[in-house]
Amino acid sequence: MIIKPIQTEVVRAGALSVEKFLDRNLDSLAERSILAISSKVVALCENRIAPAETDKESLIREESDYYLPRELRKHGASCAITHHAFIGVGGIDRSNAGDCFVLLPADPQASVDAIYTYLNNRFEISDCGVVMTDSHSTPFRRGASGISLAWRGFHGLRDYRGTPDVFGRPMRVEQANLPDAIAAASVLAMGEGNEQTPLTIVSDIPGIVFDEYAPDEAERAEFFVDPEEDIFSPIIDFGKMRRGCNRAILTKK
Repeated sequence: MIIKPIQTEVVRAGALSVEKFLDRNLDSLAERSILAISSKVVALCENRIAPAETDKESLIREESDYYLPRELRKHGASCAITHHAFIGVGGIDRSNAGDCFVLLPADPQASVDAIYTYLNNRFEISDCGVVMTDSHSTPFRRGASGISLAWRGFHGLRDYRGTPDVFGRPMRVEQANLPDAIAAASVLAMGEGNEQTPLTIVSDIPGIVFDEYAPDEAERAEFFVDPEEDIFSPIIDFGKMRRGCNRAILTKK
């Protein structure tokens, strides 16, 4: 797999549409390549910001499905669930943002679908993909790594179920998560500081299956796991977390 980071101009909130930003910073895209784009640059292009004086606790509540209230936190950052993932403080960030809070895009899938259509029309390619990336923390690990918020143009799961392992035993549950794997590698190449590389082009991806209609609703439903069915649900105490205003994930627990 080859990952090429692209250095861009500094993005100011609302100054450019995503399409105009890509016009100015993306020269080409080859067949069977995937464009990974930072959620922050998409949010800035979509003017998804809040004034720096806004109460951060209110923003966390508004932007999260579930969040841990201030009085129950052991550390400063709030543990939050939003857009089908654990993302600190609901994705609200001031780094590389100027004098404001940058929020996550309101509808990552709609944003990615629009970028995919733009790429197809501009470069006249049939097999390509888009992944919107963000950073998150992993339990029992220090530091941030990449995760996908949405993807388009390829199937997200590589299914090994029913295929033999090296000893000939059939695999029963194994599936490879491609959007998050691509996001993790891309965020590593993008960096977490002042690199100004919110885009990467990812190519030569083993085993990827491009499909202009992917993911459809059935594939998204399979990819995203309901909290009640998740293997980690027994160790998540929803009794301590509060419901936020987002409703991407709901649970009876």
